[in-house]
Amino acid sequence: MIITTGLEPGRETLDHASELAERFGLRVVERGEMSLQAMRRRHQEEEVLVVSALGARLEVPGKKPFFFHPNTAAFRIKRLMRGDTDTMLVACQIQPGYRILDATMGLGADAIVFSHAAGVNGRVVGIESERLIAILVEDGLRHWTSDATELCEAMRRVEVRCANHLDVLRELPDHAFDVVYFDPMFEVTVQSSTGIAGIRELANPNSLHEDAVREAMRVASKRVVIKEGKTSRLHERFGFTPVRVRGQHVVFSYKEIDGGE
Repeated sequence: MIITTGLEPGRETLDHASELAERFGLRVVERGEMSLQAMRRRHQEEEVLVVSALGARLEVPGKKPFFFHPNTAAFRIKRLMRGDTDTMLVACQIQPGYRILDATMGLGADAIVFSHAAGVNGRVVGIESERLIAILVEDGLRHWTSDATELCEAMRRVEVRCANHLDVLRELPDHAFDVVYFDPMFEVTVQSSTGIAGIRELANPNSLHEDAVREAMRVASKRVVIKEGKTSRLHERFGFTPVRVRGQHVVFSYKEIDGGE
């Protein structure tokens, strides 16, 4: 992979590119007037990470560009501010000040909504096993700008950790978080969801393992929650209680922790 910038980059963009180059252990390749195709030929690299004033995006021939976007988090937070409910938050029973571990963070939309609901006194940690996704999402959470103050504040509070979630769960003490949340990649594509299109080819395709659920039950103090496609049967496999909402393409299911509220 090579890292470059858009055409005629400003100082902030150059600094941003240098920051990402340091994270990946690469150097920034000067763009000049070259097209991405010409850069690929010159450097014999297919993957090009382009940093511009709009953020960072990974360009690979024949694949959709991959870049961070808050996606559904933006309008979900707007609805919450109007007094509407969010099925995920209802299933997780999130309260201000809660500690939430998003064990399968992906692009981070759910983690952002968790952060908004938990507030400044809460804590949200997102785990992502794929290094490229983890770095670009962490970078996006820090750099994405919007007029929506609440959205930006929620994004800045999310902590990102690049690791296998089972390894992390095994290291954590009992009741380290109030809620542990899993959103493994859907076994059947949700056709109406375009927000995950750029991530699917990069994401970890492994299904949720029973060891991870068992460890989550130890680490959580209140609930463990799974999000899955409506045709999936993970909740049946693990004995979770589904929260069904008519018309939704996903199912949230939960298991209460003994002694939890």
